[in-house]
Amino acid sequence: MRKALLKTIIFGVIGMFALSEPVPAQQAGTASEPYSATAIHALPGQPETTGKIIKSGQNLRMEFTQNGKPVIQILRPADGVMFILDPATKSYFEVRGPAVPVPNDGYTTPCPDNQASEICQLVGTDTVSGIDVEKWAISTQPGTQPMVILWDSTRRRALRQEFPDGSVTAMAFQAMEDIAGRTAEHWKIIVTAPGQESRSGDWWFDPELRLVLREDLPTGESRRLENIVVGQVDPSAFQVPAGWTRRELPAPQAQQPQQPAPSGN
Repeated sequence: MRKALLKTIIFGVIGMFALSEPVPAQQAGTASEPYSATAIHALPGQPETTGKIIKSGQNLRMEFTQNGKPVIQILRPADGVMFILDPATKSYFEVRGPAVPVPNDGYTTPCPDNQASEICQLVGTDTVSGIDVEKWAISTQPGTQPMVILWDSTRRRALRQEFPDGSVTAMAFQAMEDIAGRTAEHWKIIVTAPGQESRSGDWWFDPELRLVLREDLPTGESRRLENIVVGQVDPSAFQVPAGWTRRELPAPQAQQPQQPAPSGN
């Protein structure tokens, strides 16, 4: 596996098939049951990218093609480990990091580590589409103007975000709809900004699985799950196959010190 390919995988592919959330600090929702699905990702003007995902608790397995090569990526956040597998050579890389605590299936906040702090404060309550939500003020650092969000703990989603620059991202419930063989909530996303035309998108949420089935973002980007199969997942899906060769990650290249320009005579 080429170094350039590995770098692309590590830094660019982790979130390729993960259905995104608008608040960087919030926890990603965890499906209530294990499942597998086909994940499809599309950017404006580009062909769709398709892969397979297998999810059980926090553990995630992604199978996709990168630069014409099959790649398997296994993430086990509770163990603080990610494996990048190259089926063509039956080899793999191992990336270690801090362990991520298993998220609480009950009440959650949008704060880092799920804890209120000086930069993430509960300031009230509100209602969105008949749903009781919490109002949180989130700052990048103490003393700065906060972003205000209306937080739905059940969906682990900000149903409204008000940014310091005056832009707003708001969601409104539309109807229950059948999508990908599941019954899902359909929400409309409206983005407004001072001096700009509003943009809209759509979001479908499976309340039984607590899983985002599809989102069509205002930017034109879209992600969706198809061929969803709910049921127990073989634990071996999150293990490196026996007999595969572990390879060391390429050492980062040190930057060469810049030579001073020659002085003129």
